[in-house]
Amino acid sequence: GHLANSEFLTQKEAAWAISNLTINGSVQQVRYLISQNVIPPLCKMLVARDVQVIQVVLDGISNILKIAGDQLEEVVLAIQACGGLNHIEELQQNANETIFNLAYNILETYYGDAYDEAAGGQDGLNETDPATGGNLQTGDGNNESFTFGPKFGDMQFDF
Repeated sequence: GHLANSEFLTQKEAAWAISNLTINGSVQQVRYLISQNVIPPLCKMLVARDVQVIQVVLDGISNILKIAGDQLEEVVLAIQACGGLNHIEELQQNANETIFNLAYNILETYYGDAYDEAAGGQDGLNETDPATGGNLQTGDGNNESFTFGPKFGDMQFDF
């Protein structure tokens, strides 16, 4: 798929599209992304040298985790299995405060107890409000303005 195997500029556009869907899409649409195995190629983008791409991908992952519902454990494990957890941990060393905060909030919220033990319980870090740490927005409630999904049978997405 484009996110996993294309040139960087195409991967960047795919990451933006997925992140935008996690912000403006419905819960059903985000869960569809999860079912299409979007997590591994998103996590692969966390090693990009483009700060903006890393921020977009972290926002997307954070939003997917927030919306995952009963698929949360599946998403958490997928992030860990594909090496994404290591990348997110490494991003805490990033000089960009936004990236640091996004990475820290994901680790603290979804890998909390295990992460605290491994990190030696670093409680002196500044936490940000999850509502402002990411870009998750619920929209205006008009579900008719944006639709995502196959219109012609059982189309599958290859990320």
